[in-house]
Amino acid sequence: MLKVLSELVYRKNTWRFLMLPMLHKHTIITAALLASLSLTACGKKKDVFSEPKKEATQTDSNKTSDTNDKLGGGLPDPADPNAGSKPQPLPGKQPSTPTPPPPPKTPEAPQTSNPTPPPAPVPTTPPPVVGTRPAPAPGTNVIPGDYNEKDPNSLNRDNLTKRMTGGVTEDGLVYTSSSTDELLNYLRARNEKVSYETRRLNNEAAASVQSAKMSVDGLSGDVIITLKIKEGNDIKVYNVAGSSGEGAASPVRSVRAGNGERSTGTRALEGTVKCVDLDGLCETTFARLKIGSSPTSAIINIVFRNSSADLFFKLPGNYSDNPEYLVLREFMRNTYLNENTQDKVKSVKMSSFEVVNGRSGFTVLMKGGNSELLAFAGPLLAPEAGTGVNIPLSRIAKDQEDTLDLISLNNTKLTYANWIGEARLVANNGLGQIRLALKMRKRATYAQDQFAITFMRKIKPIVDLTDDNLK
Repeated sequence: MLKVLSELVYRKNTWRFLMLPMLHKHTIITAALLASLSLTACGKKKDVFSEPKKEATQTDSNKTSDTNDKLGGGLPDPADPNAGSKPQPLPGKQPSTPTPPPPPKTPEAPQTSNPTPPPAPVPTTPPPVVGTRPAPAPGTNVIPGDYNEKDPNSLNRDNLTKRMTGGVTEDGLVYTSSSTDELLNYLRARNEKVSYETRRLNNEAAASVQSAKMSVDGLSGDVIITLKIKEGNDIKVYNVAGSSGEGAASPVRSVRAGNGERSTGTRALEGTVKCVDLDGLCETTFARLKIGSSPTSAIINIVFRNSSADLFFKLPGNYSDNPEYLVLREFMRNTYLNENTQDKVKSVKMSSFEVVNGRSGFTVLMKGGNSELLAFAGPLLAPEAGTGVNIPLSRIAKDQEDTLDLISLNNTKLTYANWIGEARLVANNGLGQIRLALKMRKRATYAQDQFAITFMRKIKPIVDLTDDNLK
């Protein structure tokens, strides 16, 4: 039974309450033809644990595949024999490169009398990483002693230093962690100690990761990690599997499928996973994955977190008589008052993946005693200063733990979720607290009521940050 501490406050027409439940040599591609003294350009857990089949390709022993030199552009397509790019010059060495003439202008398509209407707006792939921030110096990223991870007001503080992956988007937003620990800072600093070329390859591989997911079988301890990686113009799926547990890092190797996704990538992928919670319960897991083959292989470091969270609801004092909103309001009211009913939140989970110098993303999940599921996912983005953002989120229609719960197998209900017309991330402090703004769907003449939910991840201590513990 979920233990709940509830506090209900009515202040200025606002109900507030707090629930505390539980990523050869390079090939320089140039085309230069002299003709008549003119230069022209010519133009769920029963997955198959066997090695994926790899297509035999003939390669030139004098050439190797390289990553794209434009950060965020993804890895080159292995199927392209000309894949590769000119590596970035070392600092202080800037070779001059002739600028090719611009391509001919593409003629505009004739307009039709019946243009195709634009599709409905939906959340897109998280913004690409176009740059990285240097790791903070040790001792300069201290959290104030009065910070309280269970206080929703902490989300409004602007004097807190975020825990960031290092990845930065084109509009200046940063990808963040969902914890207060120094794990990301340590891994970022370690990546800066390697050679310039190794660091370049690592950062480009990290920026190519679109998403990452890890699932663990609670009985066997088997772990499956699924990565979606941009290669050329395509998104390729990679799966690795192994065992996780307390102690030394465990190896993972490529498998054909996992987490409902079949592997489509052909690059080599292997590595290790390690639980880094001090209590060994694996709510925080570190994965160190090597993608590709020498001499252009790269290391992708990912932190996975999955734990319970506290809730804080902010409901409007004035609201419509929309029967759907009234039911949802009662569901939330029963939760903070801990009423003796199944129509209340039974469990709350907050999960995240955090790619060092790459993207990060989160999923929050509320499940009621009545099997109603409210779950949302999106990128963990924030401004460098402050916490306010406006990021559209996706709805999740499946509780990944259902397959391990024989009682509630396929028993998830989405009635409440379907009543939500829009969900947005509106605040993120980069320390495990986020706020979602939810808006009811349009129904008849009723106003679309809005309310907010703050999720506060329950943070646990982790192991000492040393190279021995993070191999």
